[in-house]
Amino acid sequence: MVTIGLLAIVTGFQYATSGVAGGGGETAAVFLAEHRIERLRAQAMIDFSSPALAAATQIDYCVAGHVGSGLPTCQDAPIAGVSYTRSTTITDVMEGVGCPSAPLSCKQVEVRVSYRPVTGTGTLDQTRAVDVVTVLGPRA
Repeated sequence: MVTIGLLAIVTGFQYATSGVAGGGGETAAVFLAEHRIERLRAQAMIDFSSPALAAATQIDYCVAGHVGSGLPTCQDAPIAGVSYTRSTTITDVMEGVGCPSAPLSCKQVEVRVSYRPVTGTGTLDQTRAVDVVTVLGPRA
């Protein structure tokens, strides 16, 4: 009887650990997506015609923030170990709700962060993704 009880506790602990690891991965992915959107939003406030806001897709590879700084480390090439793949797609929106038709359009920004969470048993789980979408417009 005691063995069955202990087995149930150990199994429950593994599920809890896996859930915490999965939640941590998702939190980091959301942070990476929001960080990219906020940087583009800041650029749009300074110069809406900046090349950084040109219609394109950019892929970079990130490691969640370092202890203390909270800022992610991202680069153009894959990073060894557990990392996040961040794809940013900027599309020109010529007309729409709240978007002026001339002289500048709005920008739809889609950021997808993909990652493979580590399970409670220490293995990589299936790929998961977080999507964040927003529209940026020129300052009036």
